[in-house]
Amino acid sequence: MKVTQRQLYNFNIAMEAVRGNGLRSFLTALGIIFGVAAVICMMAIGNGARKEVLELIEMVGANNIIILPIEREVNTEEGKGETKFSPGLRLLDANSLEESLPSARKVCPEASFDVRVSAQGKWLSTQIKGVSPDYFNLFNLETEHHRRFSQEMIDSKSAVCIIGNEVKSRLFPHSDPIGKWIKCGHVWFKVIDVLSTSHSSSGELGAMGISNFSNSVMTPVETLLLRYKNNALVTKRDFQEEESDEEEAAPKEEESTHQLSKIVVQVNESNQLAKSVEVIRTKLLQRHQGVEDFRIEVPELLLKSQEKTKKIFNLVLLAIAAISLLVGGIGIMNIMLAGVMERIREIGIRLALGATQSDIRYQFVMEAIIISVSGGVIGIILGVGLSYAVELIADITTIISVSSIVVSFAVSAAVGILFGYLPASKAAENDPVTSLRHD
Repeated sequence: MKVTQRQLYNFNIAMEAVRGNGLRSFLTALGIIFGVAAVICMMAIGNGARKEVLELIEMVGANNIIILPIEREVNTEEGKGETKFSPGLRLLDANSLEESLPSARKVCPEASFDVRVSAQGKWLSTQIKGVSPDYFNLFNLETEHHRRFSQEMIDSKSAVCIIGNEVKSRLFPHSDPIGKWIKCGHVWFKVIDVLSTSHSSSGELGAMGISNFSNSVMTPVETLLLRYKNNALVTKRDFQEEESDEEEAAPKEEESTHQLSKIVVQVNESNQLAKSVEVIRTKLLQRHQGVEDFRIEVPELLLKSQEKTKKIFNLVLLAIAAISLLVGGIGIMNIMLAGVMERIREIGIRLALGATQSDIRYQFVMEAIIISVSGGVIGIILGVGLSYAVELIADITTIISVSSIVVSFAVSAAVGILFGYLPASKAAENDPVTSLRHD
């Protein structure tokens, strides 16, 4: 659209009016500034939260069900005096689920123990994990040389392990650990590869199946239970330790009877999660003599619930930001109406000199647009700055999207047009004679 000389002249008059009342124009634009800044900042926080949830879902693995052990006291049936005994979460439970659950794509048992690991005169405290080969695919774990536990290693229960990159950096800072031996507690393991993945987790994420892979030693679960420790077995050493504790009268912390620390079941489709949970619970209760000494978590459902909660929260914040823009628009309209009343004589002079009602309307609409667009630009700069400040200070991931900037800028311009039109129309409808007589 070609801009005429007349429109350019009216635009210059509008710019002069805005510059001539700089402080009032800035105060008028404050609502727009903070509204646009709030929209950009809230959308950035929302995008960051969404990304974190998606990353967690990817880290946890799609369609996973986590079975965790619970330490429970022995239950007695009322009136019968019969004691219910449960052997705890065992490797046989995982094998049974793999055979009897049609919806299961992978069933991965995990047994883990705190251990002191040493090699080449160095040591650190970490965890040794007994896992199955599918465990690496389940959690998208990559190794530097692409070696995994072979079926021969599993069948022969070989003392082999894959270490995390943090373990490598602590025990073998200047050498290649492949083929070397490390001592985990009282057992020596041969290192066959190193994890290239550096996932770590908090306690909350650990309940979702995400382990601190970078600071762990992994070995086949069958090897761990045979060579290192098996809570399901009672050995002569256990009796000796018990007798020693009784003689010394020292309190002994009760150990877990669970053979496994968790079982991760991955189902084929998300819509099979709820039904699979019920089947798993029924199956495990049958195997555990009716004792519910386990709990079942569905990380994807928990994370999606968190995402829904965050989305509702962000919508509320966006609604508040939209209200701020609306209030800013009303502020522009009120200030512009007051400006029309103050400049009635100026309007009368322009009309007497040949200006049309369209010229007056155009002038005042342009003033409103200039104020709102300028406020929008300042708001965009402030919103981007606030987003970076939130990420730096509050340690919250923020992602500034181009769409949020475009939308907020478009809204600020639309606010100027909508709320500037009424004062512009009122100014254009003034009678020139009456306006010239106005003091």
